[in-house]
Formats: sequence, structure tokens, C-alpha cells
Amino acid sequence: MSGNTLPTAPPAPTYRDVLRREGGTAWYAAMGLIRTPVAMAPLALVFLGHSTGSFAAGGVLAAAHALGEAVGAPFMGRRFDRKPFLGQLRVALFAEALAFAALAVLTGHTPMPLLVALAFVAGAVAAGVPGGMRAQLSSTTPEHLRATALGLESALNQAIWAAGPMLASLVSTQVSPRVALVLMAVASTAPLLMAARIRHRGPAALEQDDTPAGTLSVVRMAWPTVLLAAAIMFLVGAMDVALPARLESTGQQLALTGVITGVFAGASIAAGLVYGRRAWPGTPGTQTLLLLPAMTVALTLCAVTGRLWGFFAAFLLGGLFYSPLMIIRNLALQHRLPENVWATGFSLLYAAGGLGYGAAALLTAGLVEATTPAVTIVVCTAVTTLIGLIAGLGERSGTERTGPTTAEGHRAQHTAT
Repeated sequence: MSGNTLPTAPPAPTYRDVLRREGGTAWYAAMGLIRTPVAMAPLALVFLGHSTGSFAAGGVLAAAHALGEAVGAPFMGRRFDRKPFLGQLRVALFAEALAFAALAVLTGHTPMPLLVALAFVAGAVAAGVPGGMRAQLSSTTPEHLRATALGLESALNQAIWAAGPMLASLVSTQVSPRVALVLMAVASTAPLLMAARIRHRGPAALEQDDTPAGTLSVVRMAWPTVLLAAAIMFLVGAMDVALPARLESTGQQLALTGVITGVFAGASIAAGLVYGRRAWPGTPGTQTLLLLPAMTVALTLCAVTGRLWGFFAAFLLGGLFYSPLMIIRNLALQHRLPENVWATGFSLLYAAGGLGYGAAALLTAGLVEATTPAVTIVVCTAVTTLIGLIAGLGERSGTERTGPTTAEGHRAQHTAT
């Protein structure tokens, strides 16, 4: 029987496999530091503006930073595709650190337009870094480990976004908003100490690929995934704005807002880790068509019940669906684009997410005033479902044209090895 021994399936990938690869730990440590100032920026800039006597000024600074990210991401991400990775990383992070440090020093001593410009620059110059980093992670990770690597990255991202605002608030209120900006500048420069240890590929390694002519060509190829990113963050932005008003309308304490959103973050961290541990059936488009409506239905529970347990359950379920959707969009992008424009594509996702979040915040603020928080939630979840279905259908058809599903790709990789 020894000659007829059936081949054994390769072991399932683990997070240890990802971290033990050369440069793996350095990549995740650097990415955590890169995300920290971005997660701290909204609250830190609001408190910085308030230190000059106006919360409105802080809101303008935070908006300028977010707009800088949305505008700068596609263009700065394109530079990571065309230029040497380490050089672009060092220039972008150093420029971001200088902008944050300048804000800390000049606030209260210089006209507001200059501060707004500095906030915009801080958002724009490093907006391509997350996309460039994720492109290097994907291109240097074997295909059968990519979902696992992206699952770990999704969990890390959620952890940073849960901790960053709390850190910004604590330092700004207990010490000084300027100190918070200095900490953000330090976090921006710290990854430079480990940059050389991050596993990466240069542009020359990808010259043989069929490169689209420019960013618009990438948009035409990746529009379903870009639209999906906007839909996901539209829903998150809508719920962030609507939740406090909904709690107030049902007689709940507003202080519970942070606790409920913390449940969402915790659930999304756990879901990202679980999703990344194995290959799941179906194409990215099919998974999107299932998970995004499920997430919107879960969050709609906030509109149909005024009970506190309903709010916690809605955000718990929403968080469980959120992280897999974020991982799916990254995997789908890799199926739709040639490898040498992944940094551009990931940066487009980043910009689309920011625009979706901002659009939701504006729409939700208007709807809350014009109708009720419950109606606002229903309208926003319905809009999200419609956008998501269009994106999901586009992703599914594109995947069917371009190649196998993620699960099929994993099986092919295992067979080849």
C-alpha cells in the first residue's frame, strides 16, 4: 500500500508562519506605528484647535487632514509603484513628521490658513504609505499565506483605530494637545529605524508586467473594489454619526457610545483573525454579496429597537462582518490588478474609504436634523446595500473573467507545492 499513499493536504497557514518570514515582524511593527498618527489625528487636531479657543478651528484642521489623505492617496500611492520603496517610505514619513511637529510648534503663533495647510500636507504626503506597505506585504508573501497576512493586518489596523483616539484624548486632556502632536511626529519617524528590515521588491522586479497607463486606468480596472471600499466606510461613518443621536432619542446615556463602538472594534479584530486562518468558499464578489447585506441588516437593528442590548448586539454582529469585508476587498484588488500597480490600487481603496466616510457623515448629519435617528439609520443602510450590491456584482463578474477564486488559488498553490 506504500506505493498508493494519498498525498496529504498541506497544513493550514498560521499567523506564526506569517511572522516568522523574513521581515514579517518588522512589517507589522512598522505598520502599527504608521497607522498610529492617522488614528490619533482627528481627535488630536480637534483638541489642538480648541487650545486656541475654538472647537470649530479644530474641526477645520481635522477636516483638512482627512481631505489631504483622500486627495493625496492615489497620487502618492502611484509613486510607490514607480519609485524605489525605501526611498519613498523615508521621504513620506519624514515629511509627515515635520508637518505634525510644525503644527505643534506654530499653533497659537501663526494664522489659521497656514495651520490648515500644514494639516492638509500632513494628511497628503503620507497617504500613499499604507497602500505601498500593503502592496509590499502582498507581493512578497506566497499566495497561500496572503489571506492570513491580510487578516493579521486587518486585526492590527482595528486595534490601532481602537487605541489611537483614546491615546489622543488622554494626552490632549491630561497633558497638552501639542504633546499629542509631538507623539504623532515621533510615531511617524519611528518606522524609519526598521525600514531596511521590511521585506520589499523594487520596481525593476515588476517591469515585465502590463502596467496601466495611469491612475484613471487603474480606476477603470478596479472600480468595483473601490466602490466596495466606499460603501463599507459609508456605513461605518453613518453609524458613527447616528449612534449618539439614536442613544439620546431612546433615553440611553451618551457615554455608552464609546463602549458600543469598542464592542464593534473588538468583534472586528476577532473576525479578522478567524477569517484569515483559512480559505473560504466563493469568489470575493460572492462573499461580498453575502456579507455586506448581512452587516447592514445587523446594524439596522439599531433602528428597530430602542433597547440597549439591541445596540450592543447590532454593533457586535456588524463588527464580525466588517473585518472579513475589509480583507475581501484587498484580496479582490489583487485579482483585478497587475502586481506593479497594487500600491496605486490600495491607495485608491484608502481614498475611497475616506470619501465614503466623509459623505456619510455629511448625509447623516443632515438626515438626523430633518427626520429621526431611526429613519436616518434605515436610509443609510439601504443606500449602503444598494452600492454594495453593485460593487459585489462587478467584483464577481470581474473575478470570473480574470481567474480563479481565492480558495481555488490556494488549492492550486498547494497542489503546485
